Amino acid sequence: EVITKKTFLPLTLFLFAVSFGAMLYAESATEISAEEAFEQRQQIVAYSQKFLGKGYARGATGPQSFDCSGLVYAVARDSIGLQLPRMSSALYSFSTKVSDDQREPGDLVFFKTTGSGSISHAGIYLGEGKFIHSASDGPQVGVIISSLDEKYWKAHYAGAGQILPSAYSE
Repeated sequence: EVITKKTFLPLTLFLFAVSFGAMLYAESATEISAEEAFEQRQQIVAYSQKFLGKGYARGATGPQSFDCSGLVYAVARDSIGLQLPRMSSALYSFSTKVSDDQREPGDLVFFKTTGSGSISHAGIYLGEGKFIHSASDGPQVGVIISSLDEKYWKAHYAGAGQILPSAYSE
Protein backbone atom coordinates (compact mmCIF):
# COMPACT_ATOMS: atom_id res chain seq x y z
CA GLU A 1 0.00 0.00 0.00
CA VAL A 2 1.26 3.46 -0.88
CA ILE A 3 1.78 5.86 2.02
CA THR A 4 0.33 9.24 1.15
CA LYS A 5 0.74 12.57 2.92
CA LYS A 6 -2.67 11.95 4.44
CA THR A 7 -1.54 8.70 6.10
CA PHE A 8 2.12 9.59 6.74
CA LEU A 9 1.59 11.95 9.70
CA PRO A 10 -0.85 9.69 11.63
CA LEU A 11 1.43 6.69 10.99
CA THR A 12 4.49 8.64 12.13
CA LEU A 13 2.72 9.84 15.27
CA PHE A 14 1.53 6.31 16.03
CA LEU A 15 5.03 4.86 15.65
CA PHE A 16 6.47 7.64 17.81
CA ALA A 17 3.85 7.00 20.51
CA VAL A 18 4.58 3.25 20.50
CA SER A 19 8.34 3.85 20.68
CA PHE A 20 7.97 6.50 23.38
CA GLY A 21 5.64 4.25 25.43
CA ALA A 22 8.12 1.38 25.23
CA MET A 23 10.92 3.72 26.25
CA LEU A 24 8.93 5.00 29.22
CA TYR A 25 8.12 1.47 30.32
CA ALA A 26 11.74 0.36 29.99
CA GLU A 27 12.84 3.33 32.07
CA SER A 28 10.17 2.85 34.74
CA ALA A 29 10.72 -0.89 34.96
CA THR A 30 14.45 -0.64 35.47
CA GLU A 31 14.98 2.71 37.12
CA ILE A 32 12.71 2.60 40.15
CA SER A 33 13.72 1.57 43.63
CA ALA A 34 12.21 -1.31 45.57
CA GLU A 35 10.34 1.27 47.67
CA GLU A 36 8.88 2.90 44.55
CA ALA A 37 7.96 -0.52 43.15
CA PHE A 38 6.23 -1.38 46.43
CA GLU A 39 4.24 1.88 46.30
CA GLN A 40 3.23 1.36 42.65
CA ARG A 41 2.19 -2.22 43.38
CA GLN A 42 0.04 -1.01 46.27
CA GLN A 43 -1.56 1.60 43.99
CA ILE A 44 -2.41 -1.06 41.40
CA VAL A 45 -3.95 -3.36 44.03
CA ALA A 46 -5.97 -0.59 45.69
CA TYR A 47 -7.18 0.92 42.42
CA SER A 48 -8.22 -2.46 40.99
CA GLN A 49 -10.58 -3.06 43.90
CA LYS A 50 -12.56 0.09 43.07
CA PHE A 51 -14.07 -1.91 40.21
CA LEU A 52 -15.36 -4.88 42.22
CA GLY A 53 -18.87 -5.71 41.09
CA LYS A 54 -18.57 -4.02 37.68
CA GLY A 55 -19.84 -6.06 34.77
CA TYR A 56 -18.11 -8.14 32.12
CA ALA A 57 -18.17 -7.08 28.47
CA ARG A 58 -15.87 -8.45 25.80
CA GLY A 59 -13.47 -5.76 24.59
CA ALA A 60 -14.37 -3.33 27.39
CA THR A 61 -11.82 -1.29 29.33
CA GLY A 62 -14.20 0.24 31.88
CA PRO A 63 -15.21 1.98 33.88
CA GLN A 64 -18.62 0.26 33.97
CA SER A 65 -17.54 -3.06 32.47
CA PHE A 66 -14.33 -4.86 31.54
CA ASP A 67 -13.01 -7.96 29.93
CA CYS A 68 -10.11 -9.61 31.78
CA SER A 69 -7.26 -7.92 29.94
CA GLY A 70 -9.23 -4.67 29.78
CA LEU A 71 -9.25 -4.58 33.58
CA VAL A 72 -5.47 -5.13 33.77
CA TYR A 73 -4.87 -2.58 31.00
CA ALA A 74 -7.07 0.12 32.53
CA VAL A 75 -5.83 -0.38 36.10
CA ALA A 76 -2.15 -0.13 35.12
CA ARG A 77 -2.77 2.90 32.90
CA ASP A 78 -5.02 4.81 35.27
CA SER A 79 -3.37 3.99 38.60
CA ILE A 80 0.33 4.41 37.78
CA GLY A 81 0.42 5.55 34.15
CA LEU A 82 1.86 2.28 32.84
CA GLN A 83 0.88 1.47 29.27
CA LEU A 84 0.52 -2.28 28.79
CA PRO A 85 -0.49 -4.47 25.86
CA ARG A 86 -4.23 -4.97 25.58
CA MET A 87 -4.63 -8.74 25.14
CA SER A 88 -3.99 -11.50 27.72
CA SER A 89 -1.54 -13.37 25.50
CA ALA A 90 0.38 -10.15 24.80
CA LEU A 91 0.43 -9.31 28.53
CA TYR A 92 1.89 -12.76 29.16
CA SER A 93 4.61 -12.24 26.55
CA PHE A 94 5.32 -8.74 27.85
CA SER A 95 5.66 -9.68 31.52
CA THR A 96 8.72 -11.13 33.24
CA LYS A 97 7.82 -14.64 34.39
CA VAL A 98 8.23 -15.39 38.09
CA SER A 99 7.79 -18.56 40.09
CA ASP A 100 4.79 -18.91 42.35
CA ASP A 101 6.90 -18.35 45.46
CA GLN A 102 8.13 -15.05 43.97
CA ARG A 103 4.64 -13.66 43.19
CA GLU A 104 3.99 -10.27 44.74
CA PRO A 105 0.86 -8.14 44.96
CA GLY A 106 0.54 -6.25 41.69
CA ASP A 107 1.94 -9.08 39.58
CA LEU A 108 -0.23 -10.60 36.88
CA VAL A 109 -1.57 -14.15 36.91
CA PHE A 110 -2.37 -15.99 33.70
CA PHE A 111 -4.63 -18.86 32.75
CA LYS A 112 -5.34 -21.15 29.82
CA THR A 113 -9.13 -21.37 29.84
CA THR A 114 -9.81 -22.51 26.29
CA GLY A 115 -8.90 -25.66 24.44
CA SER A 116 -6.32 -23.83 22.34
CA GLY A 117 -3.56 -24.17 24.93
CA SER A 118 -2.75 -20.48 24.75
CA ILE A 119 -3.08 -17.79 27.40
CA SER A 120 -6.69 -16.63 27.41
CA HIS A 121 -7.30 -15.04 30.83
CA ALA A 122 -5.41 -12.62 33.09
CA GLY A 123 -5.86 -11.12 36.52
CA ILE A 124 -3.99 -9.02 39.07
CA TYR A 125 -2.46 -10.86 42.00
CA LEU A 126 -3.53 -9.39 45.36
CA GLY A 127 -1.47 -11.58 47.68
CA GLU A 128 -2.31 -14.55 49.89
CA GLY A 129 -3.39 -16.64 46.88
CA LYS A 130 -6.10 -14.17 45.77
CA PHE A 131 -6.48 -12.32 42.48
CA ILE A 132 -8.89 -9.81 40.98
CA HIS A 133 -10.18 -10.31 37.45
CA SER A 134 -13.16 -9.88 35.20
CA ALA A 135 -14.85 -13.25 34.75
CA SER A 136 -16.94 -13.91 31.65
CA ASP A 137 -18.60 -17.09 32.88
CA GLY A 138 -19.26 -19.10 36.01
CA PRO A 139 -21.16 -18.56 39.24
CA GLN A 140 -20.05 -14.91 39.35
CA VAL A 141 -19.55 -12.71 36.29
CA GLY A 142 -17.73 -9.40 36.14
CA VAL A 143 -14.99 -8.00 38.36
CA ILE A 144 -14.50 -10.39 41.27
CA ILE A 145 -11.83 -11.68 43.60
CA SER A 146 -11.02 -15.37 43.30
CA SER A 147 -8.57 -17.76 44.89
CA LEU A 148 -5.83 -19.53 42.98
CA ASP A 149 -6.77 -22.56 45.09
CA GLU A 150 -10.28 -22.78 43.60
CA LYS A 151 -10.57 -25.96 41.55
CA TYR A 152 -11.22 -24.22 38.22
CA TRP A 153 -8.43 -21.65 38.51
CA LYS A 154 -5.94 -24.18 39.85
CA ALA A 155 -6.61 -26.47 36.89
CA HIS A 156 -6.16 -23.65 34.34
CA TYR A 157 -3.32 -21.71 35.98
CA ALA A 158 -0.41 -20.98 33.59
CA GLY A 159 1.87 -18.81 35.72
CA ALA A 160 2.66 -15.34 36.97
CA GLY A 161 4.45 -12.39 35.45
CA GLN A 162 5.81 -9.09 36.74
CA ILE A 163 5.08 -5.77 35.08
CA LEU A 164 7.02 -3.90 37.78
CA PRO A 165 10.32 -4.68 39.46
CA SER A 166 10.19 -6.65 42.67
CA ALA A 167 9.43 -4.66 45.80
CA TYR A 168 11.96 -6.77 47.64
CA SER A 169 15.02 -6.54 45.41
CA GLU A 170 17.90 -4.24 46.25
